[in-house]
Amino acid sequence: MKELIVQGPGQLAWVEAPEPQLTTPASALVRPIASASCDLDRRLIAGTTPFKPPFALGHECVAEVLEVGSAVRNLHRGDLVSVPWKIACGACAQCLAGRSSACTTVPRMACYGVPAGGHWGGLFSEQALVPFADAMLVPLPAGLDPLAVASASDNLTDAWVAASRPLATRQDARVLVVGGTESLGVLAVQMARAAGAASVDYLDEHPLRQQLAARSGAGVDLMGRDLDRSYDLVISATRDHQALRRGLLALAPGGHCSCIGIIFDDPKIPLFDMYLRDVTFSVGACSVQRHIPKVLDLVHSGYCDPLLVEPQVVGWEDAPQALIQPLTKCIVVRERIT
Repeated sequence: MKELIVQGPGQLAWVEAPEPQLTTPASALVRPIASASCDLDRRLIAGTTPFKPPFALGHECVAEVLEVGSAVRNLHRGDLVSVPWKIACGACAQCLAGRSSACTTVPRMACYGVPAGGHWGGLFSEQALVPFADAMLVPLPAGLDPLAVASASDNLTDAWVAASRPLATRQDARVLVVGGTESLGVLAVQMARAAGAASVDYLDEHPLRQQLAARSGAGVDLMGRDLDRSYDLVISATRDHQALRRGLLALAPGGHCSCIGIIFDDPKIPLFDMYLRDVTFSVGACSVQRHIPKVLDLVHSGYCDPLLVEPQVVGWEDAPQALIQPLTKCIVVRERIT
């Protein structure tokens, strides 16, 4: 089979690799048919993260099940499934508490597409091994477009959690999404609206993302406005230190900031100002497994439309060039074989 390998900064190539094999009775083999670029992938390819090549790329996809182990009960060959980014057993204390991102059965941060806890392959590859099939894989509802939920593995569900958890305790909330990455901010606009926000504004200088955010239901005319202490929830989907700071200073008393933009260095945080307003701040790798079914239902029911981010859809042969500098999402597709 072929794996899409990051070979060096700006260097992507399809490389022949051995086909994975079922390792335990609980495992499954899957074939990604709609693999999406995460906003982190562009930096992984560029070589601007702590993770060094070579490694297989990709941690968001919808796949078809090819083969299941003898202990797998809920999945069958031909099923379409969302494949979570994180390898997780579903049975340890952290998984049972809903923190699949902290699974203790596998090495810390074991995941697809990033060499952070071993090498588990990538979800742009022709095949992938899922070691805990029943615990990890989430079947798609019948009739749901795989392209629309290719990012349920990570970005789309991350946006839902960032919006829905704070809004569950805040009525008539005003939400500010601070954008700055390829698609996560626009997805957060949609998920904030799906979670019941009274209004959503979007802060980002990028004209295309402003357009997509407006199409998703956000106000975008913010650049000259005073945002001081007026938002109940800020979702920070940016890598820029100053944009994060501006978002934190926009929180109303008692507000919350969900930080979902991955920042590898240490930004300056206005901690005392936050203290005076009794605001809270959350950041962390999203434990997506338990939330993916809800996200699939939201898309299936029409409460959000991830395809509004205007993904670039390419065949697998065009992936190396298309993934280097995507404007928004890039989705790599291949035909089913089951």
